[in-house]
Amino acid sequence: MSPPRVAVIGATGAVGRTMVQLLEERSFPLAGLALFSSPRSEGKRMTFRGEAIIVRAVHDRWYRGIDLALASAGATVARQALPPAAAAGTVCVDNSSAFRMEADVPLVIPEINPEALAGHRGIVANGNCTAITALMPLGPLHRRFGLRFLVTSSYQSVSGCGMKGIRELAEQVEKLHGQEEHLGAPELDALPTGDVFGRTIAFNVLPICEKPDPDGSGFTTEELKMGDEVRKVLAEPDLEVMATAVRVPVAVGHGVSIYGRFASPVTPEGARAALDEAAGVRVVDDLARGIFPTPIDSAGIDDVLVGRIRQSPGERQALALFACGDNLRKGAALNAVQIAELLLSNR
Repeated sequence: MSPPRVAVIGATGAVGRTMVQLLEERSFPLAGLALFSSPRSEGKRMTFRGEAIIVRAVHDRWYRGIDLALASAGATVARQALPPAAAAGTVCVDNSSAFRMEADVPLVIPEINPEALAGHRGIVANGNCTAITALMPLGPLHRRFGLRFLVTSSYQSVSGCGMKGIRELAEQVEKLHGQEEHLGAPELDALPTGDVFGRTIAFNVLPICEKPDPDGSGFTTEELKMGDEVRKVLAEPDLEVMATAVRVPVAVGHGVSIYGRFASPVTPEGARAALDEAAGVRVVDDLARGIFPTPIDSAGIDDVLVGRIRQSPGERQALALFACGDNLRKGAALNAVQIAELLLSNR
């Protein structure tokens, strides 16, 4: 069967650029690559396998001649651009939240639930970056011990808001340079803020990612995604999940603190053995020797790093651990490319 003609939508964004980079890094077999973005980026050139490709704006018939599309352009664009493409025969892997919870759209992490791809109807959802980081260790632990209850606290880098988030952090750090001694008792009204985060992110953490739940639950939409996506990927619709999401002044890499209770007794040694066998997971767990995962360690690599694995005192069926993953790679672009590779192998 001939290689597919591939498109990347949102190609000039942080995740889109990483998708293009990974297609090249992983020698993805394709007959040609088309790049699409918003009208303001039309005409830009991106290099792929030594060739300069002109970026085009998404238009009504963008999918003509395209067999496979990787999309990272937000939910609004996805809802407009992908259903007509899927109806015309273009298989679309979407990185936005637009279709993740649709009953007939598979939400796939290839290492955990590849079987979910069977019977897809032209659109496959890529997971939320933080949920993927948590699920990479939770998947194998669930298979071995049976997850029954989950609490997560995520520490999410500013690149989760794209390049504009990174720039806003950098600008604020620059503005506060030389004023560090005053941060012990700052004049709050004088601190730099920006359009992305609304509050000072430099030298600070913000206990809100995305926006408040419009239903008034007190959660944020990001926190609700964690529960919804964990339940769907693990096929555990009744799993109780409590999530807190925090934005931290880190450029790339999300960290997730995980507390899980399981159906079977579990020990740190048993968990490490299960994780050592898991694809895409790297155990880095020797606290006495200063070995533990951090977001900067995970930046630029494909594996999710897992450490700080410890028994919950008095609970033989509970564990705590800490996971870190590159939110632009495994949390977004890499997972999408892996789904595309899986689709190709199933043709």
